[in-house]
Amino acid sequence: MGKIPAKKHRGVKDVEKQRAKRLAELELRTNIAPKDTDEQAIPKSLERMIKLKEAAKTNNISKRKRKKKNALICVGQQHSKLSLHPKAKPEKTVPVFQQRPNESGEQFLHRISKDTYAFLKETAFEKKYGVQIERDLESGQIQGLIKCKREKDDVEILRAHKNIKRKKKTTETSLTKNEKRKLKLQLKREKKLKNADEFENLQDKIAFNEVAHEPPKLNIKSKKMNEERKPKNLLLNSLLENSKVSSNSKVMDRSGKRKNLPVIERRKLEKQQSDAIVAYRRLKSQRLANRSC
Repeated sequence: MGKIPAKKHRGVKDVEKQRAKRLAELELRTNIAPKDTDEQAIPKSLERMIKLKEAAKTNNISKRKRKKKNALICVGQQHSKLSLHPKAKPEKTVPVFQQRPNESGEQFLHRISKDTYAFLKETAFEKKYGVQIERDLESGQIQGLIKCKREKDDVEILRAHKNIKRKKKTTETSLTKNEKRKLKLQLKREKKLKNADEFENLQDKIAFNEVAHEPPKLNIKSKKMNEERKPKNLLLNSLLENSKVSSNSKVMDRSGKRKNLPVIERRKLEKQQSDAIVAYRRLKSQRLANRSC
């Protein structure tokens, strides 16, 4: 990458010329008479001193409040009690955490975290078992337990809704899946029978100017061998006329492997195979000769 050309700093060739130019510009500004002779600008420091002097006369000087070095920390008194609904659950009394004398800040924070953890555990216990723990406000010791109505969780409310739906289903006529399917099919059939016409499928579509002299013939395909379905005479069959087996000869079961056949039958098969290969090669050579001509 090429280097970006920087702006060149051209040094002063003649210092005296530069100084003379600067002084010429400042001549018009220095020792100029004020625009208004009756007014004179006062410095800011002097203005500040005048304000302080006036404030001292009227005793309106605000002093900064400095924190006491040995002031103890108190947490919990700032909690404001809100107006609750008459049927609402009474709030738990929030404990006040007061720093003890000769107790460091770290020790105080550790004690607060320990007490808050115990407080949260206590509320979880009350919520789980539907009770309320009574404590002495002064000493903080447990006095007793009061039973309360347990509030339902979101999961329990959902379960209750599901149970209601199940009850509704059970009140209805309970049918199995197969029975319901059969009923649906039966209803569909009944609808079809009501709306269907018997002669709808039997009508013929007759084209214009069409005449039928006799009923149509149905050509059903049969598996029997017809003259039309006989295999065609292949070119190789004419070359292998000598290798055809007579119809009177005994037919053997040639299914299975060739090595399991008798020796005579195996030789016959090999001879037929070799004759077919020779005939095919001869036919191929004849075709090539005809093409070259």
